Amino acid sequence: MFPAQMPRVDPDGFSRCEERRQIKDPGENPDPTQKADAAVKDAVYHALWKDSVLRAIEYYEIDVRVKNGVVHLSGHIVSTISQIRIMDAIRTVPGVMSIRNKLILDDKLTLEVASSLSQIEHTYDCKFFTGTSHGVVSLNGNVRDEEVKLLTEKCAANNPDVRGVINNIRVAGVEQEMQNQPFLQPAIGATIYFLDGISGVVNQVIINPDNRLVTQLTIQGQLSSHKQNSKAQTDNPTSILEMTVVIPMNLIRYLTASSGFLTIKSTETTQYQDFNRSYFASPLLDWTPPYPYCPEDVLFNVDVGEVENQIMVDPDIAQLNISAQPTPPQKAVIPVDVLASWEDDGGQIVQTAEVVS
Repeated sequence: MFPAQMPRVDPDGFSRCEERRQIKDPGENPDPTQKADAAVKDAVYHALWKDSVLRAIEYYEIDVRVKNGVVHLSGHIVSTISQIRIMDAIRTVPGVMSIRNKLILDDKLTLEVASSLSQIEHTYDCKFFTGTSHGVVSLNGNVRDEEVKLLTEKCAANNPDVRGVINNIRVAGVEQEMQNQPFLQPAIGATIYFLDGISGVVNQVIINPDNRLVTQLTIQGQLSSHKQNSKAQTDNPTSILEMTVVIPMNLIRYLTASSGFLTIKSTETTQYQDFNRSYFASPLLDWTPPYPYCPEDVLFNVDVGEVENQIMVDPDIAQLNISAQPTPPQKAVIPVDVLASWEDDGGQIVQTAEVVS
């Protein structure tokens, strides 16, 4: 029905994820260029922090990387005004050769999403009100049935610059349930703590491609003995083995950029499951993951019945790599007015934007 989602291509041919893979740890004896780049990066962050407006609104949403004196910016910011302040601040930093700006603006993203929804509005005789807060799109409006609501969600999520879609659209005759789960994006490599102090690190995230929201995360750590028998770990500490478990997002109590805390103990086995690669799929190569993730960070859920049927046909199957892709939309043009709001406590919690018609 719709054309395929097309990933955004960086004008310099060097994506943020490629940059992340190529930047090496300088180690104990970095070369002079690496030292200079590290110094410029620190100076850029300091310049952004000195601007009180950027410190309050944008600082924690901007990713800065420096290579050979070239500053690479990525992330989501509120508006063109913020972008101007960011550029002005960086230009005061000595040693900056040039700036590669890949920042995504909320106001422009809102217009893009709103225009893509115009076809649905025309077809189903409805009106949507769209707002964006640091890349998180909120949808509001009224539709006649659940099918149109979900179609609208998929349409908004097809934009590769959207970090996630919060669907507040009301269906006629259906009582709306409040969404208590905040928008969270666990950082790859972040340390996650169970209530009993046992910890692991985030290995990958499972995303729903229909709304680009993280639904689960995989945690890798020395957890097996705690899951099988907590007493065995006390008797024989060497019996602890590395394992990976899948944790649903609703079990996260608090999350920051570098760590997170769960509502369960590591021994509460009924609250999570061992990771089995057969039950997850890798995204298509042309599917762009939401910022700040790279393609290798993301998995999709695979239908359990489909996996079991595959195993019945081939009992020796070890992995099932089924590619998945969200349903994409067409685009048109429609203006909207946006009143964005946010809350930043240094963590990853993002409040959705309010909107006005």
